[in-house]
Formats: sequence, C-alpha cells, structure tokens
Amino acid sequence: MADSDLDEARGARTQSLFRDVNERVEEINHAFGEVIPLGDWICECANSECADRIMLTHKEYEAIRAHPRRFAVAASPEHIFEEIEDVIGRHERYWVVEKRGLAGELATKVNPRRVRSDGDRESAASL
Repeated sequence: MADSDLDEARGARTQSLFRDVNERVEEINHAFGEVIPLGDWICECANSECADRIMLTHKEYEAIRAHPRRFAVAASPEHIFEEIEDVIGRHERYWVVEKRGLAGELATKVNPRRVRSDGDRESAASL
C-alpha cells in the first residue's frame, strides 16, 4: 500500500470514528431538539487529536449524514485535509467536507448507518 493510500485510510478511519460517536450523540440531541434546537456535536475532521465542538440542528446533521462520504467539521481551514477531501459547504457554524478516492470508499464502507444483510446496522468499530 502506498503512503498516500495509508494517509487516506487513516483520515477516513479517524473521521468515521468521530461520525460513529456523533451517531450516539444524535439520540440525545434529537431528544432535546424541541427545547434546544442547536445540538452539540464533535468535529468530524481527520485530525485524531481534534476535540472541537460544532453546533448543528438535527435537520442539518441528517442532511449531512444522508451521504456517507460527507462529514461536518469546524468552520476553519485547519480542519480540512485537501489531499483526501473537498469542502462542499461552508456555513457560519460548520463546514461540510466530502471524502474522495480511497478515503471516500472507506468512509462509505464503515458508514454507521450501513445496513447489513440481516437488517441490522454495522458500526465503524465492528468493521
């Protein structure tokens, strides 16, 4: 495997793990959504040391999650990894990136909303 492929795989893994955590946070944010419309989410950037928080509505999060290659990141350039992703949306509170190439394929494969053949969801941790 080439170094660039390894970098793409690491970036996809990191973002997918953060996305998996946000899937669990989603339940809490959805429950409080009527009272507190902006939920607190974890930045899904490829930096494994990032602990930034971003604010999204449940509807905004669901729109991003409708595409397995897309991730919500903090609204600043240091959360973008141009070698593996493109910024496809810039909002005041967050940006949306989309993985391409091998990173996009891996992000799709470990999508926590991916349905297995038995009808259950797979998680990034189980793959």
